[in-house]
Amino acid sequence: MEQLVETILNKSRKLVAERDRLSLENEQLKHSVETMKQKSSSQVLRINELIEKQKIQQVAGVFGKEEKSTSLKKIDEVMREVDRCMALLNT
Repeated sequence: MEQLVETILNKSRKLVAERDRLSLENEQLKHSVETMKQKSSSQVLRINELIEKQKIQQVAGVFGKEEKSTSLKKIDEVMREVDRCMALLNT
């Protein structure tokens, strides 16, 4: 009987330790998700700023081929980063 009680106590201790570890991991993951959401949000704002800047420059007619290529590459780069963050958030 004493051995049974000791076994139950050991298993209980292990469960409490596992629960504590999972709680800590959960908090860390919540923090990570929040950070990614903020990063994603700021990148969306940056994309919108770049698109507006591109539109203004196109309307003004000051876009050369090199500038247009550079701007498009930068927008593509930011979009890939946003897509990556969104994929991380959805997993």
